[in-house]
Amino acid sequence: MDVLDSLASSVRMDVANNKVMRVVPLLNEDINEEWITNKARFSYDSLFTQRLNYPKLRTGSTFLIIS
Repeated sequence: MDVLDSLASSVRMDVANNKVMRVVPLLNEDINEEWITNKARFSYDSLFTQRLNYPKLRTGSTFLIIS
């Protein structure tokens, strides 16, 4: 079930080597037929990519790296 949209569309996640490879819609005539949003389709990208290397604290308009 896709929790990123208000319909809770039916989805299937394809997994290989403990990594989500793609998200595709499942047929569900009551909710979304066979459509999902692009946000749902490409949400798997953020599951395994760590974009924040260091914790940071915002002070005004700058960020300080903290431990």
